[in-house]
Amino acid sequence: MGRIGGVELAPNWSSAAGALEGVLRHAGIDLPRHAVMGLTGHAFHFCLGSKAGVVALPSGPASFDRGAMVSRYARTGLRFERFAAVASGETKEAAVAWAVERLDAGVPLIGWDLHLHEFGIIDGYDRWRGGFFVQDILTEEVGPFVAWEAWAPLGEVELWAPVEAVEVAPRVVVEALGTALNLLAGAEGGGDGQPRGTAGLVAWAEALEGSVEVDRAGNAYTLAVLAAARTDGAAFLRDLEAALPEAAAELGLAARALEEEVKALSPLITLFPFPSGGHGNVQVPGLRRAAAMALRRAASYEGACAEALMAALERLEGG
Repeated sequence: MGRIGGVELAPNWSSAAGALEGVLRHAGIDLPRHAVMGLTGHAFHFCLGSKAGVVALPSGPASFDRGAMVSRYARTGLRFERFAAVASGETKEAAVAWAVERLDAGVPLIGWDLHLHEFGIIDGYDRWRGGFFVQDILTEEVGPFVAWEAWAPLGEVELWAPVEAVEVAPRVVVEALGTALNLLAGAEGGGDGQPRGTAGLVAWAEALEGSVEVDRAGNAYTLAVLAAARTDGAAFLRDLEAALPEAAAELGLAARALEEEVKALSPLITLFPFPSGGHGNVQVPGLRRAAAMALRRAASYEGACAEALMAALERLEGG
């Protein structure tokens, strides 16, 4: 088949949210980026990618509860269904059949691990060549085609497809704030031992204060994703501050805390720029200590944000 027209990946450091925004617009739902990020929880997610004694690996930003996204994405006004499996010849064949059925119906998909270990949009397929047409951050460089045999090299088949528009009740705001609190608290672990939430920022600072190996490129990438996400989180909370007068004071405090967190992180974006990572900067003890101090400040602002969000939820729920 050809490619589905009118769908375009939205720019976003959080690739799943960028793909979601593109699919939403294709469905006629035009939400600003910060609303997509806030409603789904992507604005409040943090995972310090850690493995084999190395921290700040680039896998951290994509280490979130994917199963929860079906219900969270519905907060945007579009219901999704999910196909997830461990990659094997049999499961990939089933996944391709699942995807093709929806693509033939004109439904674009969100997919994982296409050209690289990130999320993107699948907007078509070529059965003769045996692969998908995709949009992700590497498409402009390497082209849109991804062969099915090369798909999902990490062994994780993950596809999300929009099903239908749904009515969004006011309750989704309370749900989104509850999700934000859980994410800041690191409550969605997954049992893999990677530090999450505000505690992940503290663990990152501790690693920089010590002699733990910090991945140069991953450190820069994780900083960029985190700063962009918290910027969107602050903008989302500012919108709610204006819309919910009964909790405006508390939501304003929460937004201000995230704005201050972004300010604390901004020097680190310069110190460890993506993609170079600042070359050898991550190995310099003095720079590591300075970065650790900034991350501890960021963690303190997140703590203040969580306190304000808890108070806001009490207001909104009549507590």
